[in-house]
Amino acid sequence: MAVITLTTDYGWRDPDAAGLRGRVYGEMLQTGTVAPVVDLTHSIQAGNLNEAAYILRGAYRDFPAGSIHLVLVDSIFWPEKPLIYCFLDGHHFLGLDNGLFSMLRPDLQPTSRVLIDLKNRLDCTSAEALLAAAAAHLLDGGSPSLLGPPASDWTRMATLHPEVRSENSALIHVQFVDHFGQLVTDADQEWIQRWSHSRPIETSIRGQKVSKWWGLNRLTAGDLYFRYNRYGYLEIGMNEGSGDKALAAARLLGVQAGDAIELRAL
Repeated sequence: MAVITLTTDYGWRDPDAAGLRGRVYGEMLQTGTVAPVVDLTHSIQAGNLNEAAYILRGAYRDFPAGSIHLVLVDSIFWPEKPLIYCFLDGHHFLGLDNGLFSMLRPDLQPTSRVLIDLKNRLDCTSAEALLAAAAAHLLDGGSPSLLGPPASDWTRMATLHPEVRSENSALIHVQFVDHFGQLVTDADQEWIQRWSHSRPIETSIRGQKVSKWWGLNRLTAGDLYFRYNRYGYLEIGMNEGSGDKALAAARLLGVQAGDAIELRAL
């Protein structure tokens, strides 16, 4: 069974996310085809496309093939930026053509792209209403081609990626600070092993050395560590940095998303 997911930067306190959810249910009831609606997150930092791409990239593959992912981040620029549909890696994505979808899987090209132009839905006067109607149409088995004209191209945005400086030095970047304050970098395990030739790695951030690994070295309270997260990305965290110490590593190091870190291979 397909699932509809919602990802926005609307936050959880304002009525916007709940209103979007209500519109999706209303459209499904009109078509008579209903599916679960899952709030992926509404906590994306306002307008942060990199953060949205990381979260969506990590989560969408756990949903059934054919699921419909409705994404509204930085939507204040609609209608200047049009709405777009794309079919990527067996999933349907609906949102603004602001570059986010090009960042989602830079290694893959969508098999279908359509500009959303529902001329028969004059009652849909907002981006939320149009995307909810498009999602219900797809869920009901409607053809994506009926959503509007084909899009020969889309807005492209570059993603953060590691930069090799020498055989012993590379620049990696913080792409996300997770709930536990761990710094999620843009370097995945495959890239690091290829660049370092499986040599030990270390870094220093604001004078704090990081060389130990979670699960491999004995850690004491306050130790910084490396680990690979479930999506394969290198993370830097602080031991016992959960609970009332959440965000401990990020705060201790004074690092935020987008910052560069020098990584050394020994």
